[in-house]
Amino acid sequence: MGRPEQQIFIDKLTASLLSVKDNKVAVIDTKELQSLFDLAKTVNFKRQTNLEKISEFDSDLNYKGITMEYFKSYNGLFQNEIPKAILIFGEKSEDRFERVANLILPKLKVTKQKELALKQAQIDFETKYKELSKSQAKRTGSDYEFVKLKDFNFSTTTLKDGAKIELLSFSGGDNLSEENIYYKQFIGIDKTSGDTLRILALAPIQHYDFDKALRVGTYMIDLQIRNQMTASDKEYIIFNTNQADIEKGNYKTVFGILNFDR
Repeated sequence: MGRPEQQIFIDKLTASLLSVKDNKVAVIDTKELQSLFDLAKTVNFKRQTNLEKISEFDSDLNYKGITMEYFKSYNGLFQNEIPKAILIFGEKSEDRFERVANLILPKLKVTKQKELALKQAQIDFETKYKELSKSQAKRTGSDYEFVKLKDFNFSTTTLKDGAKIELLSFSGGDNLSEENIYYKQFIGIDKTSGDTLRILALAPIQHYDFDKALRVGTYMIDLQIRNQMTASDKEYIIFNTNQADIEKGNYKTVFGILNFDR
């Protein structure tokens, strides 16, 4: 998978700034810069919109709130300062480096502070839930509940083969009846888009040991038309009662499996 659109644009913006620093009369391809900017901006605001739909499931950590503050600061830069910077790059003046730097650097410093707060929130989140998973007793059948797929209110989305998913929770279940169809459940973050997703994997073909396996998996589509099929009366989603705060969230859902090969 290639680099995210945001990083491609930021790299181009940085290269343009260095060009006019080294050569005051350097010609910048503002059409390409604008095109990359438009793509990155679209992804940024879609990511923020998706986050707004998710409920904060741990108010003590305020993970969503801190993430939203970072997104708003970052997207504010895309909304205000960067379009002005692109216009300056298109001029023939020799003070473009100073003007662009003075325009975007103050906002970048603020955004960097928000980013550091977000990284700390991520550490706090991982620490808390890692400790919770360690302190839990060995999982038995009583740790799980089974919800009929047709009765569970969710909306589907699409995800490309090969997407990297960082796990927040997993429900595998045990003592499963051979008469029914079960879906193991992952809640994870798409490392490209930043979206939090629910991934439902057919139990017989999904293998994962929460205590030993990697925490980042590679998504694979198991059945192309699964999102359009009507659920039967014997299909169940496995929920882990110890992870209810996470698993009961309102996430977009995809069907498929996660591969954890090292």
